[in-house]
Amino acid sequence: MEETAKHLLKAVRPVIIAGGGANHSQASQEILALSEWLAAPVATTISGQGIMPDDHPLALGVVGDNGFHVYANRAIEEADLLLYIGCKRGSVSTIRWTLPSYQPTRKIIQIDLDPVQLSNNFANTFDVAGDAKLVLKDLLKLLAKEGRPRKPSPWVDELNRSRTSFWEESQSALNSDSIPIKPQRLIHALNQRLPSPSIVISDAGTPTPYITRFLKLQGGGSRFLIPRSFGGLGYAIPAVVGASFARPDTRVVALFGDGSLGMSAGELETLVRLGTPAVLIHFNNGCFGWIKALQALHCKSKFLSVDFTPGDMARVAEGFGLKAFHIESPKELEAGLDEAFASRTPVFLDVVTEPELSELPPVYSWLKKAGKISAEGTTPYGYRREPR
Repeated sequence: MEETAKHLLKAVRPVIIAGGGANHSQASQEILALSEWLAAPVATTISGQGIMPDDHPLALGVVGDNGFHVYANRAIEEADLLLYIGCKRGSVSTIRWTLPSYQPTRKIIQIDLDPVQLSNNFANTFDVAGDAKLVLKDLLKLLAKEGRPRKPSPWVDELNRSRTSFWEESQSALNSDSIPIKPQRLIHALNQRLPSPSIVISDAGTPTPYITRFLKLQGGGSRFLIPRSFGGLGYAIPAVVGASFARPDTRVVALFGDGSLGMSAGELETLVRLGTPAVLIHFNNGCFGWIKALQALHCKSKFLSVDFTPGDMARVAEGFGLKAFHIESPKELEAGLDEAFASRTPVFLDVVTEPELSELPPVYSWLKKAGKISAEGTTPYGYRREPR
């Protein structure tokens, strides 16, 4: 622990990467304190979302492949010290173990409750086996003895300028009135209504890259939950029941696509019977969107078993006794969300969204395959390197 503190104090460009283990440990306050003490930016994996308020000047968003933020990937690549907290460093958060690239002078420190994960995928400088919250509490005490809090460096300011530019460039999609509704527009409308604390639960598949890139959580115990690893569909609808019982102080929201709804639609009856006050948002684009995008990229658009007849799923929800709305325009979306968040019973929003192939979702490996990452003057991870 003392050696870890010394390395952190010597680092010029330290970056913290928080994974799902940091959320499980409830280490958000400790990570925020460490980040502010070191003036170190924090990136998260998908499972680590919510560990810091997304509008905090040191919160860089999601790193890696799925729904990545360009400036978060940049921070990882340019850091001279990386501190992984509760992060397995699997294929998604490391873009198939290529991020960070190998630099012999870079220090890598990993804190994890499971010793098997330590130095499992990268050669670390130091490993610390222990609960994230408890380890960070001790680490903060050591740092306080050895030095003083830092101020953000010009490098952090540069990262924030990149972040500001990203959100400015995203405004047209976030506020688009196009029909079918853009997924970005849906997430933006949701952000404007999310109270704090909230628990947002997503299925794997179609919604994921848009949620991980554009969802904004404001701290205060808010969480984002998604079935990672095997990425099984049908998770979100039953999961809101458990979340509502576990955290009755929060507003629970479920986001899911057509395939997920088909696998757990029967649980809508459970929500009605229990009176679970959930906002249920269905991305209705008439396909298995994730698989269809993969077939477009890797199978020369020879689509097999990914398309089906898009129906009015609001009528299905009504059959189970839910209040439900079939939504085809941004105006209807705004009204539906207002009514859903005002209700204390489950409300189902069947939102007809833009097909997955109209605009390639923000998945780094997909954009690279489609030739949208390799523009001259950019680094291997998609951000433009300014001449020095």
